[in-house]
Amino acid sequence: MKRFGFYSLFIVVTCALAVAAGNPAEDNEARFQKTLAVQNAMVQARTLLSDMLPQKAVDVLEQNLPNVNSNSAYLVLLRDAYRSNIRDHLLAGRPELAKRYLDRLCILEPMAAKDATLQPSGETPPRNFEREPAKQTKSVFPKFGLPILTNPFAKKNPAKEPSEAPSPSVVRAVPDTDDPFDKKHQRAMPTDPTQVAVVRDLLTRGETEFQRARYSEARYYFEQAYEKDRTSLDACREQWAYCIIKGVADSMDKPGVLPAKLPQLRQQVESAIGMAPAKVSGLGKDVLQQLERRVGPSGERPPIVSANLTKVSHLGQNATGWQVAQSQHFRIFHKQDAEYAERIAQIAEATRANMFRKWFDVEGEAWTPICEMILHPNVGSYTHMTPAPTNSPGHSRIESDASGRVLNRWVHLRLDITNMAETVLPHETTHVVLAGMFDNFAVPRWADEGIAVLSEPSEKIDQHRQNLVKAYKESQQFGLKELMELKDYPQPRRIGAFYAQSVVLVEYLTAKRDGKAFTDFMRDGLRHGYANSLEKHYGLTFQQLEQSWQRDVLANSGVVAARQ
Repeated sequence: MKRFGFYSLFIVVTCALAVAAGNPAEDNEARFQKTLAVQNAMVQARTLLSDMLPQKAVDVLEQNLPNVNSNSAYLVLLRDAYRSNIRDHLLAGRPELAKRYLDRLCILEPMAAKDATLQPSGETPPRNFEREPAKQTKSVFPKFGLPILTNPFAKKNPAKEPSEAPSPSVVRAVPDTDDPFDKKHQRAMPTDPTQVAVVRDLLTRGETEFQRARYSEARYYFEQAYEKDRTSLDACREQWAYCIIKGVADSMDKPGVLPAKLPQLRQQVESAIGMAPAKVSGLGKDVLQQLERRVGPSGERPPIVSANLTKVSHLGQNATGWQVAQSQHFRIFHKQDAEYAERIAQIAEATRANMFRKWFDVEGEAWTPICEMILHPNVGSYTHMTPAPTNSPGHSRIESDASGRVLNRWVHLRLDITNMAETVLPHETTHVVLAGMFDNFAVPRWADEGIAVLSEPSEKIDQHRQNLVKAYKESQQFGLKELMELKDYPQPRRIGAFYAQSVVLVEYLTAKRDGKAFTDFMRDGLRHGYANSLEKHYGLTFQQLEQSWQRDVLANSGVVAARQ
């Protein structure tokens, strides 16, 4: 290869100066017009990307490239537009166009050539929806005369009040919306005639108790029927949802319920609203507001998830049969009715906002790209589209570049998981919130899982607290310094101890100050080591932390903290 010698360089520079001398500098008006054009192109491109039109965004940005000069923000936006455009072409079966824009992206980001998400194969969500909105499927809830009480909170005669039947955990019944006679659904149907008869008897009893206004008993029978056959309650879902809300309303006045059980009661009401939003949404929101008023301003209360919390657009059906709904930060692919998708979007948006405020004391910048959430109707759909094992209830996938900038956000959820919307959904959404918030560092596993579990209902957190006791009894525990410095998940035999200690340690340190102080501690720990960061933010050495941990946490759990 010929080198550029000094003489040649002298000629080039001399010629450049001569050209500059022969062409007067652009006047201020021309420079202003170019700057304005660049800013206008960026605004247009961001709008087009939010509308899922990356090809048009790329066209607008490329047209103004001659005016860009050294505008790094413009080039970053063009890089994002290229990435979205490449994926759209791949999903639409246009690999040649994807290759064209990948070549251009590689000029800005050479490592993009090795990015598996920009290649024809790999995990991809079910996109390519039609731009014209398709007709939404009718509600899965049949119309019938639900006897909503004029005053559901009126006191009854205590002598006639039925004894409260045992109440299993509230679950959300989610039917498939495709062909119910497909063989893949037959495995969920009871085939034993005796079992079928038992389920029918439970439903009959539940409906009878409901008509008698004995809602505790009705709820018990409905939940028993659901446990035996998850396809059995499609025709009784509205009654079941009403029973749940009525039970929460009746429990408000019981001693010791509020504020101690506020999170559980709110989750039950929100779950019931999700089961039958058309019938019980108004009643459920009234109960939520009463819960808030009774606790008062000093109680620890998550914000109410309102049906009007966020605007959700229904974009229609894509070429592969998935309905597409979109909120500000989530694009949801589903096979349910529109009301259910809206409910999921509202919970996801509320969780996102709550987690940003609690852990970072910010509202959170708009996500680019937004998070794509796929609601799999069953385990078959989930394992077909993802490499996850069949026992996984859901997972999130976040891809980042070397600088820590998030390139993709995906959440896969299974609708056949009990209480998915109250447990798995906030857990995985929290993982997505944490990604990219620690500069170019990945979130350590212990903190990532500890924070995510704390977004779940209190009974789930209690399970980990109980596992902490078990871990110490079985000598499976980690030293706190050892836990923080783990590079990945531990061996399977210690995974229970890992989760238990992670959850309780995050909770413990957060209680000492607050969530923002904890993430500041994490950020400094990743940069300068946890020992220095622990001293800076909590005034403790690791030895002192272990001592306070044993005194405040383990002693209260009745655990002998001596190491073996």
